[in-house]
Amino acid sequence: RSTLFPYTTLFRSAFVLVVGAGLLGQSFRRLVNVDPGFEPLNVFTLRTYVYGTRYQKPEAELSYYNRVLDQLRAIPGIASAAMTSAIPLADSDRYGFHIRDRHLQHESEAPSVDNYSVSPDYFRVMKIPLKRGRLFTAQDGANAPGVAMISETCAREEFPNEDPIGKQIQLGGRDEKRLWLTIIGVVGDVRQYGLETAPRIAAYSAQAQNLAFAYSLVARTSTDPRRLERAVRSAFLAVDPTQPVFQMQPLEAYLAGSLAQRSFTLVLLALFGALALVLATVGIYGVVSYGVALRTREVGIRMALGADRREVLAMVLRQGAALAGVGLLLGFAVSLGLPRLLSTLLFEAGGLDKVTTAAVAVLLGCVALAASYLPARRAASVDPMTALRNE
Repeated sequence: RSTLFPYTTLFRSAFVLVVGAGLLGQSFRRLVNVDPGFEPLNVFTLRTYVYGTRYQKPEAELSYYNRVLDQLRAIPGIASAAMTSAIPLADSDRYGFHIRDRHLQHESEAPSVDNYSVSPDYFRVMKIPLKRGRLFTAQDGANAPGVAMISETCAREEFPNEDPIGKQIQLGGRDEKRLWLTIIGVVGDVRQYGLETAPRIAAYSAQAQNLAFAYSLVARTSTDPRRLERAVRSAFLAVDPTQPVFQMQPLEAYLAGSLAQRSFTLVLLALFGALALVLATVGIYGVVSYGVALRTREVGIRMALGADRREVLAMVLRQGAALAGVGLLLGFAVSLGLPRLLSTLLFEAGGLDKVTTAAVAVLLGCVALAASYLPARRAASVDPMTALRNE
C-alpha cells in the first residue's frame, strides 16, 4: 500500500492544479469580457511634455498641442486624435471634489475623484459614450466660462435624485476665489485601475482651461497603430523637434499589461497541472502493470476456473479506478480551499465551480481508465496453462 501513496498523491495534485487552472480560466474569460468603458482596439498612445522659456505662457503651450493635433489629423490612417493627462489602465490622478452649493465642515470630508484634463476629441477617440448634456468643444477655450464633465458613477453618487448639469464644482482644494467649473455633460464610466476594479467617480476638465499636467497622445487609427509610429513621431518633431516624445505603444498594450499577472499564473498552473497529470498517468500505468505481473498466477487460476476475459478486464480496471478514486477524493477535499487561496486572482468567483470540478474529475477518471486499459487487456489475454506453467 505504501507504494501506492505517491501515485494517489500525484493524482490529487493533478486534480487540484487542473481545477485551479480551470477556475483561473473561467475567471480570466469573465474578466476579458468586462467592458472597460472605452474601445482599446486601434488606439495609438505616446507620452510627451513641453519645457523651455517659449512655453512659459499657457497659450504657447496650448498652441503647441493644437498644432501637433492638426499635423496628426492629416496623416492617412489616423481618424481622430486628442491629448489627455491620464491614460486609462496606466495613470492615476485623484483630486478633491467640491460642489459649490454644499459646504463641508472640513475639507478632508470631500470625496476624491479621478481627474482628467483632455482636449475636445478625447471622448471620440476613446469611444466613451455621452450619457447626458454635451461634450467639450473648441469653444471651451481659456477665455470661455470654466466647464467640466463627470462620469456616470459620479453623477449617481454625488448628485442622487438631481440633475448634475449646471452644477458648479472645483477640483482640488476649495477656494471661493478660484474658478468654479460648470458641469456640462455626463459620460460613461471608465475602469481606470484595471478590469477587475469597479469604476470610481471621475471628472474631466477642458485642456485649454487646465494645462497643469504632462500630456499623452491618444489617436484612433484605421490600421495597426504600430505602423504609424514613425509618422506620428515626425508630426511632433515637425512642430518642435526639441520637445520629448517617448513610450509609443498601442492602448491594447496597457490592457494586456493589466492582465499579465493573471495570464502568467494561469499558464503556470496549466503547465504544472499537465505535468502532474502525465506523471500520474505513467504512475498508474506502472502500478497496474506491476500488479498484473504479480497476479499472473491468480489470473490464470481464475480463467482456468471459468472466469471470462471481461471479468479479468473489469478486475484490473477496478484496480486503476480505485487508485484514481482515492486521488480524486483527496484532490476534491484540498480543492475546496482553492477559491480562498486564489481569491486575489479570481474575478467574480463565488466558490468552487461545480461544472469545472466535475469536468476535471471526469477527465482524470478517463485518463486513469485509459492508463489501466493496456495492462487490463494484457491480463485478459493471458493463457491459463502458460500462466500456471510459468509459476
